[in-house]
Amino acid sequence: MSSSNRELVIDFVSYKLSQKGYSWSQLEEEDENRTDFAAEEAEMDGVLNGSPSWHPPASHVVNGAAVHRSSLEVHEIVQAADVRQALREAGDEFELRYRRAFSDLTSQLHITPGTAYQSFEQVVNELFRDGVNWGRIVAFFSFGGALCVESVDKEMRVLVGRIVSWMTTYLTDHLDPWIQENGGWERFVDLYGNDAAAEVRKGQETFNKWLLTGATVAGVLLLGSLLSRK
Repeated sequence: MSSSNRELVIDFVSYKLSQKGYSWSQLEEEDENRTDFAAEEAEMDGVLNGSPSWHPPASHVVNGAAVHRSSLEVHEIVQAADVRQALREAGDEFELRYRRAFSDLTSQLHITPGTAYQSFEQVVNELFRDGVNWGRIVAFFSFGGALCVESVDKEMRVLVGRIVSWMTTYLTDHLDPWIQENGGWERFVDLYGNDAAAEVRKGQETFNKWLLTGATVAGVLLLGSLLSRK
């Protein structure tokens, strides 16, 4: 089964929204039918079309031709459904481990339609400042999902589609190369499938050591590195 990065992001965000009683399909329909946000969209263009601080990595070269492939293309062995399920479970475990700190994560950002992109960019850049690992990828998805939920909670539903697009772009441009070089999503399923992260937690004698209080936004997200040292 093939699946795009966008579909993976949508599945995760949809799952997180459903946990709070929200419907992705309903939000998507509202977005399609929305006709009174033209002025707001024009205002946001300046932000969205600005030059982000990250830059796409060099494309891979195959037989002399530059190409960029999604890590979830047809050639991937692992089924997309397995990836989605493993990512959902890992995200739930991440949020459970850091529940107290994570609960205040998005509220610390004071998201508005005019500041959402800058806040997203700042946090994600800080998260991957020291490199990529599977734990930080899980934290990335958890952050994006929480940001979408926060947006709906605060009656800023228009932001959900934008956040999904920002996540998809970053995943494709910056995380795919690392994913491909580290066993692909098949490796992720090996590490996190069958609720593996929860099983590890249950075997720990001092679960509370994983819980932090009063952490900064960046600090909370960097805890994702603890989920995987592999």
